[in-house]
Amino acid sequence: MSSDQRHDERYRARGVSASKAEVHAAIATQDPGLFPGAFCKIVDDALTGSAEHCLVIHADGAGTKSSLAYLAWMEGLGDQVWAGIAQDSLAMNLDDCACVGALGPYLVSNTIGRNAKRVPGTVIAGIVNGYQRMCDLLSDHGIDCRMTGGETADVGDLVRTVIVDSTVTTRLRRDRVIDAARMAPGDVIVGFSSTGLAAWEDLPNSGIGSNGLTGARHELLGAVYRDRYPESYAPEIDRALVYSGTHSLHDLLPGDVVTVGAALLSPTRTYLPLVKRLLDEIPAADLHGLIHCSGGGQSKIVKFGALGRATGNRYVKDGLFPIPPLFQAIQSASQQGWAGMYAVYNMGHRLEAVVPPSRADACLAVAASCRIDARIVGRVEDRGLPGNEVVVRTSHGEFRYT
Repeated sequence: MSSDQRHDERYRARGVSASKAEVHAAIATQDPGLFPGAFCKIVDDALTGSAEHCLVIHADGAGTKSSLAYLAWMEGLGDQVWAGIAQDSLAMNLDDCACVGALGPYLVSNTIGRNAKRVPGTVIAGIVNGYQRMCDLLSDHGIDCRMTGGETADVGDLVRTVIVDSTVTTRLRRDRVIDAARMAPGDVIVGFSSTGLAAWEDLPNSGIGSNGLTGARHELLGAVYRDRYPESYAPEIDRALVYSGTHSLHDLLPGDVVTVGAALLSPTRTYLPLVKRLLDEIPAADLHGLIHCSGGGQSKIVKFGALGRATGNRYVKDGLFPIPPLFQAIQSASQQGWAGMYAVYNMGHRLEAVVPPSRADACLAVAASCRIDARIVGRVEDRGLPGNEVVVRTSHGEFRYT
């Protein structure tokens, strides 16, 4: 059995799935919407009846990162962890919407499910204030994002600590939709770093986002947390897989100047100000696709492009960023094969623009104006066979995803 197969078994044994195969099977018969090849489902504007407009209604959340925040909060890392969780929930939503060209106004409804015996009202206030802080930040950059209310449910019978989700509704003209079905051979793939300090950020970002946190926290953190906080994990998990690492939240991350806790809880970067500038600088006809490398990491793009064609796209990624310290540490702690790492984590960039080569320099210039590192990470080829394929070439080997 390969290291990636062993890790996949460990991942599933913790009750999570990187591929979400069962979810995709469950929705396979649903109407794909107006633009079946787009990054998000887009539906007709049933609110106004306008034939020129369409709607995006999108739901996402911080996932198990909220359990990690609970752990950190109990260990004295402060109430600020909850504002970060609100940002995680909102950024995971908004950046998906931005990938189809929807830049607001955004109407946001949040849903918080908590165990009231463990999570007091001060935590709820921290989360709600975090949502508003994120909306205010975006407004400062010309992006209208409004809280419309939400639901806080005391569901201690179902939730052991807290879960933070949100739903976003936005409207846009149909002729402004970025349809990733247009990604085609000859295009280049520009990657935008998930690390560093963007122009709108207060602290450098570790790049983690809100994917793979179940594996990351259990592989990195030590067993002391298993016994101290049994409410932070499901009792059905084999105890050998619970907090099976060697680090504390307060340890320095290997190869970095931040702690393990700070790196894991680094709020999900929003790329919205960058996307806004991209749309201002690059004609819509030349922005063939925007891909948010969230669930699925560097293999995410395989789901998009070549819709209706006899042969699929091959996305060759052979110019990726150096691997950030946090992902290096996760791989070392878990002994996960590199193929699995690239299929779960963004590994250094969480947004891609797929454009003709003539527009690559404009993408790089926009990124520089946002203080985000960017580079051409790959290209699109004709696969010559049905179905898409991603080929990731690194110093650790070549990995293929279909």
